[in-house]
Amino acid sequence: MPTDMIWIEYNGFIIGPPDSPPVSTELPYRTGLVAAAQFEPAGGAVVVTGIKDDQIRVIAELLTAEPAIDLDVWEDVAVVGIDWPGGVMRVIGADVIPPSVMPFTGELPPGPMMVLVAGRNRDAGEQRGDDDPIEEYLINVWPGEEPDRMPKATSRVGAMWRDATPPPA
Repeated sequence: MPTDMIWIEYNGFIIGPPDSPPVSTELPYRTGLVAAAQFEPAGGAVVVTGIKDDQIRVIAELLTAEPAIDLDVWEDVAVVGIDWPGGVMRVIGADVIPPSVMPFTGELPPGPMMVLVAGRNRDAGEQRGDDDPIEEYLINVWPGEEPDRMPKATSRVGAMWRDATPPPA
């Protein structure tokens, strides 16, 4: 599985096509972890983190079917559907030089996709010490269309985002 460290800012990162913007106004209030978002010109997802500005570890993989996931090793797990335009998908972090970007290996055809995001070590946030584990995210993407769901929600960070009031539409 491709694994990399990416820089994030403003408590989040996005999953989208190469020409996606580095930030989005969509926030995952419902799951406290990930939400589908519409970028120009395509769909993607927004992930919120516990840490505001720092590096996180990301494991990203394109799959052909829904994976089995060990819920015991993750604090929060959510699955959302997106409408993918086709092509290369990437994890897009902070707008730094060089850009903090992690491409997935391979390309996806256009169509509905499911995005699973699992997070751990989210609660230390800005108080993370040198001996604390780094914040980490697993991202799996596969073709499909089904209702969004949240198999696990245990972090305080996720609860904070779920309890936040979204801005008026």
